[in-house]
Amino acid sequence: MDEKQILQKLDRIREIPTLPSIVFELNKQLQDPDASIARISQTIEKDQAMALKILKLVNSAFYGFQHKISDIRNAVVLLGFNAVRNAIVSLAVIEAFGKNTRLKDFDITDFWKHSLAVAVTSKSISLKIRTNSPDNCFIGGLLHDVGKVVLVQYFQDLFASVWSAMQNERTTFYEAEQKVLPTHHAVLGAHLVAKWQLPQGLVEAIRWHHDYQPGSQNADFTLIIYLANVIVNSFDEDPECVIDLSALHPDARKFMVNALENVGDWYAGIAEEIGSAHAFFLEPK
Repeated sequence: MDEKQILQKLDRIREIPTLPSIVFELNKQLQDPDASIARISQTIEKDQAMALKILKLVNSAFYGFQHKISDIRNAVVLLGFNAVRNAIVSLAVIEAFGKNTRLKDFDITDFWKHSLAVAVTSKSISLKIRTNSPDNCFIGGLLHDVGKVVLVQYFQDLFASVWSAMQNERTTFYEAEQKVLPTHHAVLGAHLVAKWQLPQGLVEAIRWHHDYQPGSQNADFTLIIYLANVIVNSFDEDPECVIDLSALHPDARKFMVNALENVGDWYAGIAEEIGSAHAFFLEPK
């Protein structure tokens, strides 16, 4: 199969998870400048199970509010429309793709631990440099590798060939994909997120999180997700977080030197927040 055929097959798979209808309702309301807090809250409250999860999230250590938040209206006021929508997407996607796979080599919990680390790192970079929405950066980091889960669950023969090449040649998953597949997980993930009708900037960030492309309308957002992934991967390999700057895109290298000079110390400083994200989103059901 070539890339086009793989994407066509992806479109035909009926078991691919969809986002809850509440997400599409909220997307419409977020585009309406007259949307009220009451209207947004009523939309969320229609899905009682999701409303309870949102309240549990905002009262968790992940957000760290000092006072208990007991209703959705207060959650919307404190977090904002966009953050609530992104929280619902985060909860829905992790739940949809959180099941054990039949491939013994792939650990879904480790996958989401990495994705959540990239999510928190992306959000933290956004807060540090005060550009882009921190909540959008969180969801971009969370979903950056979602194409891998698509491969694992729906293209197991392709995944197995990548995994074998990665082990035999001691290379990264992405490098192995480039050797044995006509496409890769970033393309699959971007295609899926576009089908979910999530924002174009998110689609682009997922598509280019390995091979950053400057010049697009969403280049700054994409750069944050790209760098967060590099930082987390580097830290996982080396606790001293020594990053090979020569391997980065020149824009990313300049950004890293100027904005994240002491990247190891900075990354260690967000470890607690990463731990809180793991504790909430990956708690045993």
